[in-house]
Amino acid sequence: MISSLIIALAGVFGLFKLKKAKSQFTKLVIVLLGFSAIASVVNYYEISTYAPVAIGFFSLLASFESTSSFSMKKPQILFFVLSGLGFFIFSLASVLPLDVYIIDWPFLILFFIGLGYHWFNHGKKIKSRMGILIVWSGLAISWLFTLVASMF
Repeated sequence: MISSLIIALAGVFGLFKLKKAKSQFTKLVIVLLGFSAIASVVNYYEISTYAPVAIGFFSLLASFESTSSFSMKKPQILFFVLSGLGFFIFSLASVLPLDVYIIDWPFLILFFIGLGYHWFNHGKKIKSRMGILIVWSGLAISWLFTLVASMF
């Protein structure tokens, strides 16, 4: 329950950063990703069971949305594409019944390292996609929280 609350709060804070986005398509992606994150705590008609699927697909949409930017360089675009693909894979892996356990903590640590690097070195270029990054960070924090809580 706490991990779903973390994701929902990240969705709300991501929607607060909607005004920073310049492109209408980026705004649409932030809205879709934010509302699907908020849907993770909605228990009406079992919406919360479908929220990880929506988060996964909208993360994939957000990853390829950054490829249309002219101001971002290749390292920023690569960071967004790889992060979006990772969140897509791990979101769907949490829902689909797989026989193989996929370890997600190396990806989450690499995501935070990449986010810190791009934030400090190229902060102005990624500020328009801050809503997407907030939702992805909330997902990563909730997954790390679930991992740490399962150890105890």
